[in-house]
Parts: sequence; structure tokens; C-alpha cells
Amino acid sequence: MITLSDFLFLLQGVPVTLSISLLSFALGFIIGIPIAVVRQIAPLELTVVAEGYEKVMRGIPVLVFMLFLHFGLAGIVPIFKDSFISSVVALGLRSGAYQSQIFRGAINSVGRDQMRAAISLGMTRTQAFRHIILPQAFIVALPGLGSEIALLIKDSSYSFVLGVLDLTKYSDILRKATKSFIIPYLTAAILYILMTFPIANYLDRWGSRLKTKYGLR
Repeated sequence: MITLSDFLFLLQGVPVTLSISLLSFALGFIIGIPIAVVRQIAPLELTVVAEGYEKVMRGIPVLVFMLFLHFGLAGIVPIFKDSFISSVVALGLRSGAYQSQIFRGAINSVGRDQMRAAISLGMTRTQAFRHIILPQAFIVALPGLGSEIALLIKDSSYSFVLGVLDLTKYSDILRKATKSFIIPYLTAAILYILMTFPIANYLDRWGSRLKTKYGLR
């Protein structure tokens, strides 16, 4: 059995895990939307660059990318000596590639007819994207974004390899202190489930309600 003090010890890692996950998601969000839009309306040259970014970021294991930033690129860019920053940037850049896919699918699902209608009313393609297509695409993307946040929370556990004091690192410290190879990791696994499931479930339900409200089903 895990004691209350052991459980409270593990909980110290939860804020760090959530901070890495949410900051990574925010970085991915900032990257993902422009890339999705570029792949829809930009010239071919920019589209090729955006597509290349997606393929590279989705093809590199996130742990390898973290190690590359923290132990390799840190010699050139000193900020990556900070293991927390390396973790956030690695996860965020990878998330940007996945979020761009989510947004691109959502944009395509809205339909080309609405773009034509907006242009016929005198809007430019950029105005139509900003005021008509993207707001609806965001609603359609909510379930996918929920899954992406859940994935980031789980993948943030890789940061313990860099020495970040997240939930996984605290569970490993507790394992060494108690000589228990089951309880610390099992408790951490349950905490990860408690963090991921409510967020993904809430965004899925919220997205479903908004789709029904605005007739996007």
C-alpha cells in the first residue's frame, strides 16, 4: 500500500507534468494553425515547406528530439541546457505537426461551398478563412485537440530522462526509496489517467455540443 506521505510526494510532480503538457500544447497550437492554413491557401513553395515540417516532426521520436535539443543543440543554443525548456520545445514542435493535421482535416470538413459563398459576398480568401472557416474548423477540431492534449500529458513523461522533476521522475525516486517496483509506478499510472481522461472527455463533449448548436454535424 502507498502511504499518504508517499502519495503527497508523488503529487509534487503533477504541476510540472501539467505545465510541460499545456505549454507544449500552446506552442503546438501557435504553430499548427498557420501550417494548416498555409497548406490550404499558400503558394506551392510554402506548402512544400509546411508539408516537410509535418513529415519531419511526425517522423522523429519525441524522446530522440528531446535528447538532441538538450545534449546536442544546447552547445549552440544555451537555452536548451534547461531540461524543462528542451522538453517543452520538443513536445511543442512535434505537437504543431499533429495539430496542423487536426486543423487541416477540420478546415476541409467545413466545406468549399462556404468559401465560395464568402468570396461571392466580396470577402478575400484570407478574410473568409479568418471570419468563417477557422471559427467553424476550431469547433470541429475540439475532439482531436482533446486527444492531442492527452497524448502530450503522457509523452511529457519522457522528460524525466533529462532530469525534469515531473510525475514520472518522482515515482522513480519513490521506487528507489521504498524498494517497491510496483506501487509507485502504478500510482503514477493512475494519476496520468486521472489527468488525461477528463480533459479529452470534456473537449469531446464540448465539441459535440457546439457542433449540434451550430449545425456542423
